[in-house]
Amino acid sequence: MSRRPVLTYERACEVLVYDRETGALNWRVARPGAPKGALVGTRSSHGYTQVEVDYRLYKAHRVIWLLMTGNWPTHQVDHINGMRADNRWKNLREATPLQNSRNRRPSKSSTSGRVGVTFIKASSKWQAYIGIDSRTVSLGHFAEIEKAIAAREAAEKKHYGEFAPGKAVAQ
Repeated sequence: MSRRPVLTYERACEVLVYDRETGALNWRVARPGAPKGALVGTRSSHGYTQVEVDYRLYKAHRVIWLLMTGNWPTHQVDHINGMRADNRWKNLREATPLQNSRNRRPSKSSTSGRVGVTFIKASSKWQAYIGIDSRTVSLGHFAEIEKAIAAREAAEKKHYGEFAPGKAVAQ
């Protein structure tokens, strides 16, 4: 059983057109069921846009990286603003798995709505914490949630730099 070849830069350029300002991928050529110029991709259950080329499924942001750089990304492609369907070039950057994990949204069970800030019932205070070098470091306990969030944001800026969450991308 032979495997289908991975999409090459040349093949991607042959069949796809990318608009770096809007993030849209369109067909350069007519495809079965899609005319030339039609928008490419479907939304996955995880919120990413998927693209099928030559009977193989790819994440659109990875194909875009290929189209823009000529190479597949070495690591992951991070959406700076956290919006998985926003594939504008200025919203994409290559990131290691660790860097990409730093730019994440809080879990649905978060008591504060923020990563690294949680309410401690026993003390009736907000605790701020951050992961550094595979350990969890406490940033303190605070009576007000705003102070806990500020402590977390300062630590993110210091330790995570450009991969700190919440970075807005200009429209």
